[in-house]
Amino acid sequence: MKKDPLQHERIKTSLTIIATFLMGFIDAYTFDERNGTFASAQTGNMIMLGAKLFSGEWQESASHLTVLAGFALGVFGGEAISSKYSFLGLQQYRLFLMTEAVLLLLLACFQSILTDSLMVLFLGILAGYVLTLFRTIRTTGVNNGIMTGNTKNLMNNLYKVLFQKDQQAKEECRNLLIGILLFILGVGAGTLVVKLDARLNLWCAFSIVCLTAIWIEVKWISKMKRLNG
Repeated sequence: MKKDPLQHERIKTSLTIIATFLMGFIDAYTFDERNGTFASAQTGNMIMLGAKLFSGEWQESASHLTVLAGFALGVFGGEAISSKYSFLGLQQYRLFLMTEAVLLLLLACFQSILTDSLMVLFLGILAGYVLTLFRTIRTTGVNNGIMTGNTKNLMNNLYKVLFQKDQQAKEECRNLLIGILLFILGVGAGTLVVKLDARLNLWCAFSIVCLTAIWIEVKWISKMKRLNG
């Protein structure tokens, strides 16, 4: 089936925007409710891991090591799925979102009985998976869970805008700023939900993914109608 590059760019941008918000949203939950860990912000986990290890808090450091391992597995799995199913075009996003939704549903259903280590392991896998599959805002590659690189790239491009009048850098700045602000917004929204009822966080995340999947399905049906019409 012939691909529509513009449509794919728009869909990837929308999915990255949603994923960036979602990563901040879930990070607020893991930090507040799961031993100060971060599902996607791995720099924070590395800092906490090193600090706790060298201060003798070995048991407390385990969850940070677990989420790091989960994140690595998620990145590996996301890359494998992306490479295998890239030929599907628009259909690949249906598969990606279905996998994400199933994992969130299971975690939401069993969150009261899962230990901190298991919960952060699976949320780390989810974060690595999402970060690998949804990472483009327009033409700019962004990291939708780890803001250190985004901030560095933002300032690099801002310099080019101010002192070299680089128009491409201006576009990069805008896209990176969108990603950073959405992540912060996600953290804020996630914190508010946790304060209301921590159990709702994963259910809200699951609902967001389901609504996104429905949107992709509508896009797919619309495309098929145009092709068959």
